[in-house]
Amino acid sequence: MSLGLGSYPAVSLALARERALANRQAVEQGRDPRRRHGVTFAEAMAAVIELHRPNWKPTSNTEQQWRSLLVNHIDATIGAMGVAEVAAADVVAVLDRVWDRPELARRTARRISTTMKYAMGRGLRDSDPTAAAVAAMPKLRHRPNHHRALHHSDLADALNKIRASAAAAATKGALELLALTATRPGEVRQARWGEFDLDTALWTIPAARYKTGTEFRVPLNTRAIELLTQARNLTDGDAQVFPSPVTGRAVSENTYVKLLHDLDIATTAHGLRATFRSWCSDTGVPRDLAEMALGHAVRGVEGAYARSDMLQRRRTLMQQWNDYIA
Repeated sequence: MSLGLGSYPAVSLALARERALANRQAVEQGRDPRRRHGVTFAEAMAAVIELHRPNWKPTSNTEQQWRSLLVNHIDATIGAMGVAEVAAADVVAVLDRVWDRPELARRTARRISTTMKYAMGRGLRDSDPTAAAVAAMPKLRHRPNHHRALHHSDLADALNKIRASAAAAATKGALELLALTATRPGEVRQARWGEFDLDTALWTIPAARYKTGTEFRVPLNTRAIELLTQARNLTDGDAQVFPSPVTGRAVSENTYVKLLHDLDIATTAHGLRATFRSWCSDTGVPRDLAEMALGHAVRGVEGAYARSDMLQRRRTLMQQWNDYIA
């Protein structure tokens, strides 16, 4: 077992020697030197996850991100330390592991800080050293958060590459349905058979799973019906439409990312919505109809006159999209 002592110069040579001696003594006494008395940092972070989990939407990957941080970075560094014992230098040791990935680095710092504040509120420690740790790190480069997207003229070829790939049927099917319906990645990943009526070509996403917190009806075009009919033969009852071949649960977001990367397709899963929106603009689709097809709230005068969800108009639009890309 290896155990970091903190990063120089945040941790002096004398302090590092003191910690090393304490660690050796703990090992000689049969104790894990990483685990101090009281609640550990990993236990505190797990408590934060359980505290906030009921408020996270089922379609989000927030819980997965928290648990990935806990398993991949916290457990390997400060996880077994008492939450009261973790100092800025210890947080630096965690940040060192992720600092070359700006988005992950910022998320890691935020979640460590949230855990520290939770511990303060529970009387487990007196301060949050995260800001001091971040101040000891190089400045992060700024990256605008734009989803990569294909031009709509390239989408048909990309879908052909996906269909011809050796990926699991669930992964290929989920990505294709995502493109055909212009829905959000989480809505497709978490889709269950009870939400679909193939006879009426309608997918009803329940309010509990939809971003706006309201039920949303998605008209299914001909290729979507064909795809879902094929997938129906692979699952039973009200199961996941696209289950992972490994876990049987919903495919993970990383599954999308890996397949698109492996096939050298220059888009993100979410970017497929941008591709659809670009096609709408280029083909003169009215703005209110395009926004409603994406499940966006229609504001202003257009919104005032949008008394329905435009289902029939959207059905025609999505069939035109089907004919263009499929």
